[in-house]
Amino acid sequence: MREFLEASASSTLRQYVLRNVARVSITLCMLVFISSVADRAFAQDGSGSAMPVILGQSLKPKESKVEPAPKAEVNKDEKTELKTRPIDTSIFKVVVEVAHPDELKVGESVDVSVVALGDEGSHSTGVLKNVRVHSVEKLPGTTDQVPPEESNGAATVIEHGHELPAIFPTRIVGLVVKGSEMEKIRLADAQGVLRISPHAHKEAGGMLSEIASNFVSNLFQPLLLFFFMGFAIPLLRVPFEFPKALYQSLTIYLLVAIGWHGGELMAELPSSELAVAGGLAAVGFIVNGIIGVSATWLLRVFTPMRRIDAVTVGSYYGSDSAGTFVTCLGILAALSIHHDSYMPVMLAVMEIPGCLVGLTLISRLRRSGMDKLGNMPDEPGYLGDANALLSDVSGHGDHAEADEDSQHGQPVAKSVGAATAGHKSGGLNLKIFHEVFLNPGLYMLFGGIIVGFISGLQAYHDPHVVEGPNNLFLTMFKGALCLFLLEMGITACQRLSDLKTAGIGFILFGVLAPVLFATFGMCCLHAYSLALGHHFEEGTYALFAVLCGAASYIAVPAVQRIAIPEASPTLPLAASLGLTFTWNVTLGIPIYIQIAKTIITTMPVAG
Repeated sequence: MREFLEASASSTLRQYVLRNVARVSITLCMLVFISSVADRAFAQDGSGSAMPVILGQSLKPKESKVEPAPKAEVNKDEKTELKTRPIDTSIFKVVVEVAHPDELKVGESVDVSVVALGDEGSHSTGVLKNVRVHSVEKLPGTTDQVPPEESNGAATVIEHGHELPAIFPTRIVGLVVKGSEMEKIRLADAQGVLRISPHAHKEAGGMLSEIASNFVSNLFQPLLLFFFMGFAIPLLRVPFEFPKALYQSLTIYLLVAIGWHGGELMAELPSSELAVAGGLAAVGFIVNGIIGVSATWLLRVFTPMRRIDAVTVGSYYGSDSAGTFVTCLGILAALSIHHDSYMPVMLAVMEIPGCLVGLTLISRLRRSGMDKLGNMPDEPGYLGDANALLSDVSGHGDHAEADEDSQHGQPVAKSVGAATAGHKSGGLNLKIFHEVFLNPGLYMLFGGIIVGFISGLQAYHDPHVVEGPNNLFLTMFKGALCLFLLEMGITACQRLSDLKTAGIGFILFGVLAPVLFATFGMCCLHAYSLALGHHFEEGTYALFAVLCGAASYIAVPAVQRIAIPEASPTLPLAASLGLTFTWNVTLGIPIYIQIAKTIITTMPVAG
């Protein structure tokens, strides 16, 4: 009997629960239906709008479509941003005090100090100097109106001679800071209020004093100290050999890092800037082609070199140097001199003209009767037209070739260049073009640019996409560059011994030609700037000068081994590494920076 009652009670309870659940479900469905019908009705007659509810968002209604116009106008007037920033930098956005906010411009350099309250009033302490302004915007709901002068007291004067008001307006300012400076400015922001003032530039002396100042400041940079450290190893006969695998790894890393950050910053550029970069790439390609031909002519006129060696050295100077480029990047970053973000693309583009100039001129020499050792008819040791010799060899077989080699005592180069020497079309074939356009250096650089560009576009939606690669390619960049320059110093010193038989004219060419070519390149860049009415960064001039004034030691030697085996392998490397590279990274870059300042100041770009 008890079991029957318990079963009846449980059955009744179950039915009661099910019945109420059904009622609640029907009620909810009706509410949802009525709500949707009401929303559609409001949307149709314009008396209301449906507002989706998303978890984690405020229920505040969206702003009406009548207000965006004044909002856009405010953003245009009150917020401006710098389009690019140099490698190994970040943007630190913070509320700061500004002495004269109307004079604060994007792109200008400022000094940052922290203001803390003490027993004797406020105290200002310098934090960073020569920091570039990336963006400026007003704080919402603030005003720059200053109370009457009698209630403020007299204006104060800081140590740099800038008059400051007693009450400072505030701005939200984005500052371009290097990785080593980020923690310093964050700590200062936590200790007090940050204040910025115009950067106090040193009084300009003459050009020579400015060059001397730049040289002294660059001479003790860690980058150059590592280069001098490596340069001293062969001189002091230190039993040290830089690991080849490490050098190759550093080269790959630096090329990919340059490409990555350049592509990442290019993703932030508008289409108009990309068009300017494309035009500059065309200018750089033509300029380096002219430099390659000019270098060949200078060597023929002022040195007793063979024509084939003059052409080969000229092709080295018609290309560029990745090592000099990355060294210039490091020096510009140390001096807080900024450059346009697409310059890594120029490094890739301007490496090609020298290869093409060398191949074209060599093919002309072969058609003019060059022998199998690279001598021309009017040069000592001429053995006869290589075309005729190859025809004889093909007619008499391998034994005739072997006898002829033993007679002259020098082997015939077995390579693409030698094999194609007898063809009237010259030594150009698919294998050589593959080496020119798809050599490992260009591939790594272009690959890094493409990957960085695509990742930079993705970072607009998810900034974490580039967080890991930035830690690798930006944070470690300068340290890897120091080790790279250590190896370059060793190699440059070893190549100096090859200059003993080159002659004084060749040595003077290796030192003076870079300045001539770099100045010519900067003048062409400025002419392009004047024609467009477009301002290029000061660092862009310096990098373009380096690309014009440097000589290749990676891409062109690889092409030479394939296409020009008759040329001397030591003289071009002795000039490019022993002379030109050493000159550029010590005295050259400071001189190019000063020449760039003179060109920009003398002929300012209107617009």
